[in-house]
Amino acid sequence: MVRKISLIVWVSLMILGIAFFAGCRHQSPHQRGEFIADYISEILDLTTLQEEQLNQYKDEIFQKANQMRANRSAVHEEIVAQLRNESIDQEHLKNLIFKNKAQMEELINLMVERLAEFHQTLTPEQREKLVRKLENFKRWHHYDIE
Repeated sequence: MVRKISLIVWVSLMILGIAFFAGCRHQSPHQRGEFIADYISEILDLTTLQEEQLNQYKDEIFQKANQMRANRSAVHEEIVAQLRNESIDQEHLKNLIFKNKAQMEELINLMVERLAEFHQTLTPEQREKLVRKLENFKRWHHYDIE
């Protein structure tokens, strides 16, 4: 009897451990984007044309984001170089930061524009499904916007 209970406990712990580590895998931004696009397509029952448009927008946004990400190491190297100097060139660092801020604003504007364009393709039923899903998300995750 003790042996049977011990076996059940061990098997349960192994299953929980595997489930825990499988759930903790790190996904790249591209993988998360693919998941989100597939999820939106599934919950809204998108048409083929809508799916193609969504994937086109997703790819466009990722291309822009990848351009920003490519500059990240150059920015890091520049900051490290400034820290090694006797004094920091404040204007140079400010210009570097303003350049990154401008790129981020471009990305944000692109995302909002594409969201508005995609929203125009949705039927009233799809829009309502989307709103219900967002409200459920807020309720389940106790996400309060204030």
